[in-house]
Amino acid sequence: MHPAAHEPRTFEFEPTAAVSAARAHTRYVRCPACQMDNPRYLFHKTGVRFVRCSACGMVYVNPARDAVGVNSLDIEGARPFVNEGDRALALKDFARLLDRVAADHERINGSPLRRTLLLGRYLRDYRRLPEAARIGLDVAEIDGAAFARLGASDLGWAQPMLARAPQVVLLHELLETCGDPGVVLGKLVGALPASTLFVVTYTNADSLPARVMRRHWPPFFEHKTCFFSTGNLATLMARYGRVLKTQYALPVTHTATYVAERLAPASAVSRLVDATPLRGVPVPVRAGNRVAVFGQHAASWAEGGEKLSIVLPIFNEVRYAAQVIDAVIAKPLGIAKEIVIVESNSTDGTRDIVRRYEGRPGVQVVYEDRPRGKGHAVRTGLAHVTGSIILIQDSDFEYDINDYDALLEPILQHKATFVLGSRSLGLDDWKVRKYDSTPIRGLAMNFAQVVFAKTYDVLYQQRVTDVNTMYKVFRAECLDGLDLQSNGFELDIELACKLARNGNSPMEVPVNYISRGFDEGKKIRFWRDSITSYAAFFKYRVG
Repeated sequence: MHPAAHEPRTFEFEPTAAVSAARAHTRYVRCPACQMDNPRYLFHKTGVRFVRCSACGMVYVNPARDAVGVNSLDIEGARPFVNEGDRALALKDFARLLDRVAADHERINGSPLRRTLLLGRYLRDYRRLPEAARIGLDVAEIDGAAFARLGASDLGWAQPMLARAPQVVLLHELLETCGDPGVVLGKLVGALPASTLFVVTYTNADSLPARVMRRHWPPFFEHKTCFFSTGNLATLMARYGRVLKTQYALPVTHTATYVAERLAPASAVSRLVDATPLRGVPVPVRAGNRVAVFGQHAASWAEGGEKLSIVLPIFNEVRYAAQVIDAVIAKPLGIAKEIVIVESNSTDGTRDIVRRYEGRPGVQVVYEDRPRGKGHAVRTGLAHVTGSIILIQDSDFEYDINDYDALLEPILQHKATFVLGSRSLGLDDWKVRKYDSTPIRGLAMNFAQVVFAKTYDVLYQQRVTDVNTMYKVFRAECLDGLDLQSNGFELDIELACKLARNGNSPMEVPVNYISRGFDEGKKIRFWRDSITSYAAFFKYRVG
């Protein structure tokens, strides 16, 4: 036998890209948005493990790596354009964004925008845009050394530009790329005036493309370390005293050649598109790209502390009006409160009861000349509130006033800007609407509540169980820019839809509920009101 046959075999491994990436990711981290440590595994992408926070829903890489990889913020260096047409489209899109940012600043802070700093993805040609000159745009060019320091949450390289006190800081996909977005944001807030607006561009992990494509959402998993929804981005910003002012779609346009190459690299389809006159056609890309604008809390209450404004519409409630008003007045809270009563010219003596509360400390009484619907009364009340937080209260005892504390707590702790009091969470059966005299009607209304909630979840990318609840609690600033129009019960749906579209994702809190029957004065009508309310979901989705 040949002597070599007895020698031990030598194994040599060449690590794959997935193995190399996995070896570089060894540091387990908490959720960058809410700091909870309760992740749920989603999938791997080339050796990188993506998880979703069970508390706030944020998607992030866990374990993380100590240093970020390829410099994805230098657009030309990370992903060269296919042709000059794409460069021209990128510049045009950015110019549109700058115009919108200038308008937002003037609307929110009441002054023209003159000093702007871009931190994040950049083209060197951004400075040459006329729109950039008008707002004094300063672009932080992030080279390899600065990018590596960003991975360690070091912003020393940006201090000279931050020292110029920019009125707006445009975080162009920066928070998704840095090692710890919370630490980076904290340093930025500490280095800038309180009036500075933060304009954050990001790819929304709750968008329809992200939900449908999941791990096949190809353009975004290569370089980023975390993926926000508007809700958990707002949670992160709230940790540093910043609230959402507005949000909208980020304009993104590419040529047909670029889109085909990204969807099917080096395929027959991409070669075919490139060989036809279609190659230079501009294609708007809708892949969940968003812009969110954050600023300081309203000065009207930031200096004087939190105050709850309770909007209480009343019409023909002679049986319950005094009891409800007295209970709300007597309810002890840890913050100041005011009650805005809107009486809609009742015909059963309710107006005489309401008159007794005129002049009471902390009570405003507003009279309507005729009844125009619950929605109109609520809108009238909203025009008179002065508090930092708003709660809508019906004039009967279907809901438990002792739930106020639980509803307010997420807002006071800056965990949410919009809270729904769910009548379904924690219940073991369908007792939301349980009528002994009309059980079929109760079953139908319970079924409708489920359909309404599911429709809201699909159309507005939310996760709720009860969108029809009367208990809607939100920061007064959430109404900025909203034009509420409904007069009837469909205002409940309009409000939930428009708040969600403006970036305020609702958090649900379970509440007590005992439905009164129609023979006890319940005013909502199943067919009349449910049809208009359900149509509102679609009206405000496309409107």
